[in-house]
Amino acid sequence: MSKETTNEARDLKSNSHYSTACGECDVLIFAQTIEAGEHIRCPRCDHHISALGDEPVQGPIATSIAALFMMFASLSFPYLSFSASGNTASMTFSETIRTLLSFGYDQLALLLFITLVVLPIGFLVIVLYLHTCLLLGVKGVAVGMMLKIVRESKPWLMVDVFLIGVLVALVKVMGMADVEFGLSFWAFCLFTGLFIKTMILFDSHWLWHQFYGECRIYHLPNAQTADEADLVLCHKCGQLNPKENARCDRCLGDISVRFKDSLQRVWALLFASVVLYIPANVLPIMDTSLLGVRDPSTILGGVVLLWQLESYPVAIVIFVASVCVPIAKMLAMAWLAYSVHYVDDYNPHKQIKLYRITEFIGRWSMIDVFVVAILAALIHIDGLVAVYPGPAAVSFAAVVIMTMVAASSFDPRLIWDKTSNRKDVVA
Repeated sequence: MSKETTNEARDLKSNSHYSTACGECDVLIFAQTIEAGEHIRCPRCDHHISALGDEPVQGPIATSIAALFMMFASLSFPYLSFSASGNTASMTFSETIRTLLSFGYDQLALLLFITLVVLPIGFLVIVLYLHTCLLLGVKGVAVGMMLKIVRESKPWLMVDVFLIGVLVALVKVMGMADVEFGLSFWAFCLFTGLFIKTMILFDSHWLWHQFYGECRIYHLPNAQTADEADLVLCHKCGQLNPKENARCDRCLGDISVRFKDSLQRVWALLFASVVLYIPANVLPIMDTSLLGVRDPSTILGGVVLLWQLESYPVAIVIFVASVCVPIAKMLAMAWLAYSVHYVDDYNPHKQIKLYRITEFIGRWSMIDVFVVAILAALIHIDGLVAVYPGPAAVSFAAVVIMTMVAASSFDPRLIWDKTSNRKDVVA
């Protein structure tokens, strides 16, 4: 049964022994050893620090092996088949990438290859390697580098977004032809479930401790945040270091009191996103050819068409993911960047929730790009019907990427810096 270690940590407050700090609000976290079935959350902002499953070693090994088998199965068989007027076309998972290359959309093809093949397989291999090392009791090679790679790549693992994109594409196609699911489709569904389970079971905080030992413990009776204690948190491994350090004593990674030029990067990326969002909505994102007659459609045009065809759920999904989410994310990031600099009386708890929502939803805007890639690979019967990707797909993908990078460039600890002395927001 799971235990809430946060309550135990609060009971130990009189000891004032700290081993790490919250990466989102900078509050010091009490020194504690996490066991199977336990989890640690920040007492001030409720940020997730660590969560360990009941089988911390065997569980990730089992799910990562199963996920790898399902991944290779999804690449080996037909994915979907499309039949219209006696003509049949089929596609494999890899054809979504090859089709984009054949139409000259190399950037989109590379994006799909990295986010759907390279990074997911790399993540699973790293998880399997690290936990196998623990099971066998061996030290392992380049463990620190692997843990850093996993941390940086997690936001770009988009297999779940792609699966939703497939379902949206199917709803679009079913109105014009018959669609059959291949073995690879079902394998990919299983792969997605197993992959998500592996991500849940993977705990980098615990793994750093297993391979590199516990973090250095500080006795700080008069400090509540790392900044007040003249310490700097290493976001890569969780070690607290003296402020004068340029590199972490534990993992040798670069460290700084706050992300360097955080707000400047956010504003620059947001400005570029706004500029690119214009062609993303004005230019066609998809071009449908029916009996030789071409019909280009924009994002909003596609939403209107789906609504007219009474595909209301799909129209709503596309509208929310491709129109509402990018705009909302840009506005939210602009507000966060503005408020930490010019506003003094905001509620940091509400601000941090806004930041987390913004960071979480950004990747889901990629659904429309995946839908275009799937339809272009699936619907291609010469002389009858074909779908081609449009130039807006590149601009829209760039908007999604830039807003995601803007969110990762924003240092959420800036939200709390102005309020560190207020009693209503201190743990």
